[in-house]
Amino acid sequence: MAKNKYFKVSITVLSALIVSACASVPSDRGIGEVEKIYGEQAQGTYRLPRTGEPLPMTRDKLGDLLKEPLSIDTAERISIEANPVVKAKLANVGIAEADYAQAGRMENPGLSYERFSQEENSTTLLFDIGGVLLMPLKRRVEAGRLELARYQAARDVMSHVADTRKAWINAVAEKQQTALIRRAVETAETSNNLTRQMAALGHSNVIKAAQSELVLGELQSTLIRQQVKEQASREMLIRQLGLWGEQARAFSVPDQLPSLPVQPVEIPAVEQEAVRGRLDVQIAKLNLETLAKNLKLTQLNPFLSVIELGPKWEKAEGERERGYEIELRLPIFDAGGVKTEKARIIFDQAQAQAEATAMAAASAARQALTTYQSSWEIANYMQTQMLPIRQRISAERLLQYNGMLISVFDLLSNLLSATTMESDYVNAMRDFWLADAGLQNALTAAGDGEMNLSGSAMMAANDDGAGH
Repeated sequence: MAKNKYFKVSITVLSALIVSACASVPSDRGIGEVEKIYGEQAQGTYRLPRTGEPLPMTRDKLGDLLKEPLSIDTAERISIEANPVVKAKLANVGIAEADYAQAGRMENPGLSYERFSQEENSTTLLFDIGGVLLMPLKRRVEAGRLELARYQAARDVMSHVADTRKAWINAVAEKQQTALIRRAVETAETSNNLTRQMAALGHSNVIKAAQSELVLGELQSTLIRQQVKEQASREMLIRQLGLWGEQARAFSVPDQLPSLPVQPVEIPAVEQEAVRGRLDVQIAKLNLETLAKNLKLTQLNPFLSVIELGPKWEKAEGERERGYEIELRLPIFDAGGVKTEKARIIFDQAQAQAEATAMAAASAARQALTTYQSSWEIANYMQTQMLPIRQRISAERLLQYNGMLISVFDLLSNLLSATTMESDYVNAMRDFWLADAGLQNALTAAGDGEMNLSGSAMMAANDDGAGH
C-alpha cells in the first residue's frame, strides 16, 4: 500500500509539472509589446505587421494615399504598414516568443524496456527532473532574450522609419533641383535662339554665339545628370515604401522641401537625454542583465541538467513490483568550469560594451545637435542674406540687358551664377532636414547600423541546458 501511495503521488506531481510547463506563443507573435516600446519613442504610431496576417495597409487604402503628393508622415506610415521588409524583421520577435515558450516546457520523458525472458522484464519511465529544477532560471534567461528581441525589433522599425525619412528628403530635394535646372535650360534656350537670330543679322559676333551654345549644352548635360540622380533617389524611396508595379510608377512627392523653422531647437542636456532615451543603450543594459542570469544557469547546469526520475515496473518469477529509478550524470570530468569562465568573460565583455554604447550615444547626440544647429545657420544665412542679394543682382542685370548695356551672353552668365546659388540653397535645405532626421535618430532610436551583440545573450545556450 505504501508503494502504491508513493507511486500515485509521484505521478500526480509529475502531471502537475507537465501541465504547468505548457506555454504557448501569443496570437500576435509578441508584436503588441513591440508596439508599446515603439509608441514610447516615436512621435506617430502605426500598426505593425504581424506574421501570418496580411499587411495592415490594404491595396485600396494605399491607392488612396498615393493620389496626393506624399507628405513625410504618409511616407513613414506606408513604409511600416505596406512594406514586407518590416514584417520580415519583426518575425524575430515571434522566434524569441517561441524560444521563451519552449523554455517553459519539460523535455519528453524517456521510456526504457528490458526483457530477459518471458517471465522477466522491466519498464522504466524517466522524467527530466533536472530540467524542471532549472526551468525557472531558463525561463528568466529566455525572458531576457525575448525582451532584447522586442527592443531590437522596435529599433529596427525606427531605423527603417529614419531611412524612409531620409529617402523622402533626398527625393524631394532632387526633384526640386531638377525643376531648377530645367527652368534654367528653358531660359538658356530662349536666349540662345535670340543670339542665333542676332548673329544671322550680324548684330552679334560668332564668338558670342558659340559661347551661348556652349552654355546651353552645359546646362542640358547638367539636366540629364540631374534627372538620373532624381530617379535614383526616387527608387530609393520606392524601396523604403515597399511599392511596386503601377503604384511605384504613379506616386509623387512635393515640389519643394518644407520651410526652414524660425529658430533651431535647443537641447541643453543632450547627452543625458540620449543616454536615457536611446534604444541601443537600453538594449545594451538588457543584454547585460540577461547575461548575468545566463551566468548563473551555466554554473548550475553541470549539476542539475541531467537528473531523471520516474516510476519503474518489474516482473520476475510471476510477481510484479513497482518502484522508482533515478538517473544522473556525475560531473567528474567536466564540472563546467571552462563554460562558466567563458560565460564570465562574455559578461565582462557585455559590461564594457554597455559602457562604450552609452559613451558613443552621448558623443553621437552632441555631434548630431552641432550638425543640426550649423546646418540651420547655413541655410538661414543663405535664405535671408545671400539669395536676396543674388536676386537684386539678377534684377539689375536684366535692366542692363533691356537697356542694351550688356549682351545676351552676359545675361546667360548671370543665369548660371543664379542657378548655382539656388542649387546650393536647395542643398543647404536638404542638409538641414537630414540633420534634423539625424538628431531625432540620435536621441531616440537606433544610432547607425546594427549593434554588435556577438558575445551577448542572444547566443542561445540550448546545448548547455539540454535535458537528454
